Amino acid sequence: MTAIRVGIIGTGGMAKHHAAAFRRMPGVKLAACIDVVPGRAEAFADLHGVPFVAKDLGQLFDAVDAASIVTPDRHHAVPTLAALQAGKHVLCEKPLTVTLDEARQVAVAAAARPELVGMVNLSYRRSAAMQEAAKLVASGRLGDLRHVHAHYLQTWLSSEIWGGWTSEAFLWRVKKAAGSGGVLGDIGVHIIDLTTAVAGDISRVRCDLRSFPKVHRGERHTEWQGEALDANDSALIQLDFTGGALGVVQTTRWATGHRNHLRVSVHGTHGGLRFDLDESEEKLQLCLDDDILNAEWKTLEFEPAPTIWQRFIRAVKTGEREQPDIARGAWVQAALDACLRSSESGAWETIAAV
Repeated sequence: MTAIRVGIIGTGGMAKHHAAAFRRMPGVKLAACIDVVPGRAEAFADLHGVPFVAKDLGQLFDAVDAASIVTPDRHHAVPTLAALQAGKHVLCEKPLTVTLDEARQVAVAAAARPELVGMVNLSYRRSAAMQEAAKLVASGRLGDLRHVHAHYLQTWLSSEIWGGWTSEAFLWRVKKAAGSGGVLGDIGVHIIDLTTAVAGDISRVRCDLRSFPKVHRGERHTEWQGEALDANDSALIQLDFTGGALGVVQTTRWATGHRNHLRVSVHGTHGGLRFDLDESEEKLQLCLDDDILNAEWKTLEFEPAPTIWQRFIRAVKTGEREQPDIARGAWVQAALDACLRSSESGAWETIAAV
């Protein structure tokens, strides 16, 4: 079988993970790359053995079968639409877009080309524990869900564990002017997707977003080099599930002592489950049957699940649909949109139709 040729659009920091993942897979060729920053694509190509640096998207699409979109968030929509229109399979970094209108446009374009694979890199779907948890809830094993709580915590505004927030890699994430959706758009997208993929869809949200002064060398800053540091960095979100459960999700950059911590807990009338990806992506804790009487938990461990890149290539080869697809990415964007509206109104906001 001819190798699947993949092109990478956007060769910044996250692109190295895409390149490494595709290069490890048999039957896949990293064929081309492109970037708007002069010289960056050439350096990326030299480092990762990419044979062709395209001058425009048309050149890249002529050289590939599939495109991996790894541009900054606000530049996802245009190349994703262009790839679909060119008849190329697409893996887009999360979030799918930065506005609901854009997400709807991309979802319509993807629906018009059902022969193409379109996926969104909501990468924590790789967790075997998460996947098994979703199956248990869907089977009714936990009974009627009553309460759900989850968090995604990072510390890089209170620690330089990954480097200071003033560095190029992180500074754009705290500025609206740079196209950042803040902590909500960057990692809130992951925890909302994980939580609802396990516990079911939500009908409305109530959200509080904050942007606290940043600290650098003991001094507080609300601006840096003349630009506002105004992207949200902390979020508290209440969820109203369509099945009747209530939930709460929190996410922040200020979680001292938490490098990159995701946790989801689900409680129903017949049992509970929880998984902590900081501990393991393969371990699922359950409280079921007789264990409910004594509030005891058992731990199950599963084989590692395929990565998003493996599932994307598998879908391209087999034609079988994989999640999270573009429609799912658009729905998550609708949830983020409701969070933003709620943060402004102070009220519950309904998830809009995609």
